[in-house]
Amino acid sequence: MLYPGLADIYTGGEFPIAALQIYNETKYASLGNLDYRGDLGTFPHKAHSASVNTLSLDPIYNNFLVSGSSDSSIKLWDLQKTEVHNIDGESYLKYEPVVTLPRKSVHDYGVTKVKWWPDNGMVLSSSYDFKVNVIDAELMSVAHTFKLNARVIDFDFSPKGDSTMVAACLDDGIGVKLLDLRTVADVQKLGGEEGARMSTAAWSPINSNICVGGGVDGSCYGWDIRSSEKHLFELDSNLTSSKSHAGSRLKGKAHHGRVNSMIFNSEGTELITLGHDNKIKVWDLCTHSKPFNKLLNFGPLIRNKVNQRIDMCLSPALETEISFLWVPSDTGEVLVYRAEDGSLVARLNRSGRANLQTRSFSIACSGGNQTRYYSGCKDGTISVWGYETKQEPDVTYFDNGVDLVIEDS
Repeated sequence: MLYPGLADIYTGGEFPIAALQIYNETKYASLGNLDYRGDLGTFPHKAHSASVNTLSLDPIYNNFLVSGSSDSSIKLWDLQKTEVHNIDGESYLKYEPVVTLPRKSVHDYGVTKVKWWPDNGMVLSSSYDFKVNVIDAELMSVAHTFKLNARVIDFDFSPKGDSTMVAACLDDGIGVKLLDLRTVADVQKLGGEEGARMSTAAWSPINSNICVGGGVDGSCYGWDIRSSEKHLFELDSNLTSSKSHAGSRLKGKAHHGRVNSMIFNSEGTELITLGHDNKIKVWDLCTHSKPFNKLLNFGPLIRNKVNQRIDMCLSPALETEISFLWVPSDTGEVLVYRAEDGSLVARLNRSGRANLQTRSFSIACSGGNQTRYYSGCKDGTISVWGYETKQEPDVTYFDNGVDLVIEDS
C-alpha cells in the first residue's frame, strides 16, 4: 500500500446512494453553455482584458471566485451578488468584481495561478515575474512576497491546510521548490537528483506529506517532503498491473511530452494526469506497492499542446456518485468524461461553435450540488456551464388525473 492505513477508511459497508446524487447525474445528459441565460448570473463580456489563466473558488462558502489574467490583474467575484443590465431591451443578471487588483499592482507579468487557502484566510498567486504572493483575503492586499529566481509556472499546497509548505514549479529550475509560509523562506528542493524540470504539481488530499510533480519531459515523481532522499515513487506508463516487474519490461515515463495538468480524486486513491501526447491517464496509487496505469481510454478528441499549465476539474464527491472529469481542449471545447471508465459524456462549446479564442485554461466547480462550472478563457471571458433548463414561469400546475367535462347550458 502506498498510503498505509488508507484501506481502513473504506471499511464498514457502502455509503447509501442519495436521491440527490442520482438526480444530479441525470443533469449531465443536458449540459450546455449558460452565458446566454439572462435569469442566471453570468460574467461581463470581458472579465479581463487578456486571457483568464486561472480560477479558484473559495472552499468553505463556494461564493467567492478569484480570477487571474495574463494582463497581471486579479479580481474577486461574489457569486451571490448580481446587477441587472439591460441589453437590447432584455434584462440580464451580471456579476461584477467586488475587488480588483489592477495591472502591475501585485504582479508585473501574467498571473499563472491563484488558489484559496483551505481556511479562506488568504489567496496565493504566482506569476511570470518570479513571484509567489500571499494575499490577505480580508483586505485583499499582499501580506508577503516570495521572490524566486525564475518564472513560476505552477504551485500547490495541502488541501487539508495542516501543512505550511507550498510546492512551486519554476521555469528553469530542477525539481520542485518548497516554500514555508511559517518561516517565509524557501527551505528545500525536491527532485534535484532526477534532473527533471517540473511544469505542474499536485498535493495529496489525504497525506499532507505527499507531493507529486509532472515534468516537461513527461516524467512524474512523488515525494515525501519530510525526506531529503530520492523520490517516493515514479509514474511509469508501462506499469499496468501488479504482475509487471521492472526486470522484465522497458521503463517508461508517465507521458510522451510535457505534463501540464494533474489532479487527485477526493479520496487520494487515484491521480489523473494530462500530457502533450493528448492523453489522459488515471493512476491507481493504493492497490499495489507501486502506482500503476489503469489504461483507461478517453478517446481521440483531446487536443493539448499548450505550454502553460491548465486546470482540469472533478465533480464534487457529494454532487454525484460517479465522478465526472471536465477537461479544456485546444479546440475551444470543454470535454466532460466519466472518470471511472473514460467514456465521453458531453462536448461543450460557446455559441454552438468552438475556436482557438474560446479555449479554456482553467475550470472551477461552483459546489453546492448546483451542477454549475466556470471556465477562464483565452479571449478574457469567464464562461458559465451547467444544466440547461428552459426558462419557465414561476407557476406550478397540478393534474389530478380527472378530465374536466363542460356541459353546454
